[in-house]
Amino acid sequence: MHKRVEAMVKTVVPVISIIVVLAVVGGVAWYMQDSSMFEVATLGIRGHSKITPQAIAEHLNIPPHTNIFRVRLDDIQQKLESMTWVKNADVFRNFPNKLSIHLTERTPFALIKRDELRLIDQDGVVLGSLASGSVIRLPIITGTFIEEADLENGSPQLQHALYAINGLIQTSHPLLQHIRKIRIEGLENVTIFSADSPLEIRLSLLDYQQSLQRLSSIYSELQPNTLAAIDLRFEKRVIVTPKNI
Repeated sequence: MHKRVEAMVKTVVPVISIIVVLAVVGGVAWYMQDSSMFEVATLGIRGHSKITPQAIAEHLNIPPHTNIFRVRLDDIQQKLESMTWVKNADVFRNFPNKLSIHLTERTPFALIKRDELRLIDQDGVVLGSLASGSVIRLPIITGTFIEEADLENGSPQLQHALYAINGLIQTSHPLLQHIRKIRIEGLENVTIFSADSPLEIRLSLLDYQQSLQRLSSIYSELQPNTLAAIDLRFEKRVIVTPKNI
């Protein structure tokens, strides 16, 4: 009999212990999800320069008394990344009552011209109109290609063009160091204008690296100040047009 009681005790005690632990954990969880101590009271925002904390708070519109454990971080991240100037967002809980937000903002890459000048980043996202009276330091992109590009839904061709243009801007070639304007009629029909010279450089953005190689191969023989245009669009020849005298 004694052994049976001892066996029952050995069985019942662990079960009771588990029930007690679960009850305590459940009580703590209930308390944490219902206590005012864990209501979101602060947004800690880093990485912002174009967007104000007030604009971010208004966009998120987190209801008063929202418990930090009930906040869906993925939803907050998606809301933030739906803002025009936000490229990436990371969101963390800082207990007891703070949401920490780290933003990576989009960087203006160029200006595109349609009815007005608009800022655009390298991914093809339109960031807004250029403010009146602003100093223009970015290259201006014009032409039929820009006029017909789908700016609202994103265009792979536009993105390809912008990445190719970035490659041109990053080059150390003397004729491409200060690009002022780029006219794109099509990806294979592009004219580049420098701020330093009236010389026009024509090339294809589909194979701009080959165009640069062709330019480098003849550059030492050129006198840029005497030229009106250099056409690099053709695989086996470079067309050089002198200025009219």
